[in-house]
Amino acid sequence: MKIAKNIIALVLSASFMFAGVGFHMSNNYTDMDGTTAVAESFGVTYDLNDNTSIGWDNQLGMLMYFDAPAGVTLRLGWTAAQDNGGGGNDLAASTSLGLGYTWWTGGTGLKTSISTNYDYIMAPSADEDGVLASDLLSDDQKINSSNLSVVVGFGF
Repeated sequence: MKIAKNIIALVLSASFMFAGVGFHMSNNYTDMDGTTAVAESFGVTYDLNDNTSIGWDNQLGMLMYFDAPAGVTLRLGWTAAQDNGGGGNDLAASTSLGLGYTWWTGGTGLKTSISTNYDYIMAPSADEDGVLASDLLSDDQKINSSNLSVVVGFGF
């Protein structure tokens, strides 16, 4: 009886652990007013409830997602400062505010989706030339920038 109870508890906890988990891959387009740069990213999202999710993206850091009217998603993001030990390319801490829209969803077991997101990224410790407050040069970070991403998502 104890073994059956443990198996039932394990199955129920596993179903809750993996419910509402999504993975994504995306192409990010930055510096769109100059020479557009393209980078790939990936991440994971966990549904907290029907209207709110939390996730992580390797380009944008930690993200919170909130449902908004007309099928739009409000996105709030945070990235910690990165010190590369005097090797240059240090990054200042940043926050982001964005909107996303899912154009297509499909599937029953493994759900897939195609989305477009626009994020406005603010790094107050950087200046317009990409120089951090610590005077270490970063080639790819300015005080304010934007990120347009096309995302393919997979979820349970």
